[in-house]
Amino acid sequence: MKHAKAVKVPTGIPELDAVLHGGLLQGRIHLIEGRPGTGKTTLGLRFLIEALKMGESCLYLSLSESLDELQEAADNHGWSLDGIDIVEMIPVPGDAGDEQTILLPTEKELSSLIEQIADQVERSAATRIVIDSMVEIRLLAYDSSHYRRQIIALRQRLSRKGVSVLLLDDLTSDGREFELQSAVHGVITLEQIEHAFGAARRRLRVVKLRGGNFQSGWHDYSIRTGEILVFPSLIAQEHHRPRTGFELFSGIESFDALFCGPLTEGSSTMVLGPSGVGKTTVALQYALSAVKSGHHVGYFNFDESETTLRSRLVASMGEDGAQDEAAANREDDDETRRFHLRRVNPSRISPGEFIWNVRRLVEDLDVRLVIIDSINSYLDVIREERSLLRQMHELFSYLSNMNVMAIIVGAHSARLDTSKEPDALSLITDNIISLRYYEHRNVVCKAVCVLKKRQGRHAHDIRVLCLTDDGIRVGGRVKARDEQLGAASLET
Repeated sequence: MKHAKAVKVPTGIPELDAVLHGGLLQGRIHLIEGRPGTGKTTLGLRFLIEALKMGESCLYLSLSESLDELQEAADNHGWSLDGIDIVEMIPVPGDAGDEQTILLPTEKELSSLIEQIADQVERSAATRIVIDSMVEIRLLAYDSSHYRRQIIALRQRLSRKGVSVLLLDDLTSDGREFELQSAVHGVITLEQIEHAFGAARRRLRVVKLRGGNFQSGWHDYSIRTGEILVFPSLIAQEHHRPRTGFELFSGIESFDALFCGPLTEGSSTMVLGPSGVGKTTVALQYALSAVKSGHHVGYFNFDESETTLRSRLVASMGEDGAQDEAAANREDDDETRRFHLRRVNPSRISPGEFIWNVRRLVEDLDVRLVIIDSINSYLDVIREERSLLRQMHELFSYLSNMNVMAIIVGAHSARLDTSKEPDALSLITDNIISLRYYEHRNVVCKAVCVLKKRQGRHAHDIRVLCLTDDGIRVGGRVKARDEQLGAASLET
């Protein structure tokens, strides 16, 4: 016997719907659980507002917040609650004259509240309902078995009605139990992680979705004025584009000779060296070449001020750069320019949001070169997750599958140590370009060499590097003793 395929209803959050493979299950009961401040009420209101847009009737049963408090929350997002039937059902103590036992709520109180909720739902014509919050119901139960029996009774009555329900739970009880998770059809957990410095990180995961598919794992999300943004975790193998044979020269003949050719489509290149040696300039040289070839470039800048980087970019790009500079001041002009600068504050962005921003440039604007400057600062974004290699490997695989080149700028001053970050990243990149200082006749000079090129041969010379007003210039082989050059920095 074939069963009807489960119908999904959109949540009003497109990226969350993507994680849920279409949305929540229609006519089912779902639990949204999380500590206070994780955004449960905001998500519940967004769910109902989306229903209004689709011409559905909505009901919000509030057991903890007043109508005024809900209205204030909606006003903060610029949302209107017109059309949503909001019913306050905040439990209050019994009459003063009633005989009470010592602090223990009676079974009659909880049964009465469950009956009121079920009756309110059955009288309503709503197809989507939010009940906020289940903690108020739990407080009336004298033990977990009592609570579970009442929840099952409520579930049966709600299921007969055939409405789509969100139950919001605060997770504020001592000694968490899972009777509520087991009694519903779907569960989404919201979490907020506080850092020693910077913004808290919010993330969610779908614990279960009975009868429906979903993307497992944790997904970062952010609450902004007027919207909830979810950043689905990246699965590289789900993204592919056919190869086009795109190659990218630096535009500097001597540099391309040292590298023995261009960067190839889908390759990843790490540019390493101490501060001020010219790593960003090398990366910008490739960006300039890509822009002049008519391709889009995404530059994620963690370190330098936007003004400094823009001025350096304009200086190196001449008139074309000046035109891009004027356009770059307008956020809505992405499609008319080819260099897309994204200033990233490491203390205010989550790893998921950063990767999502990379994806948007690649998938929406067909960016062919992505530059991350620098990976040291990106480490500050994900250091607590201890997952740099895993996340970057997935990102590199995604960019390779999408035929996008990646240049990663990394700062280090000692020898290359692949047992530590960020040097460990060189294990999974295709190419390594190393820049360094050396002393010659009491003058500090710069040098460049290629340590690795996975797709072909490369020169092994250490060449003189000069930074000029016109960009970079690569000279002849360095003539200096090993102790002046710092040969130890070449060891891997």
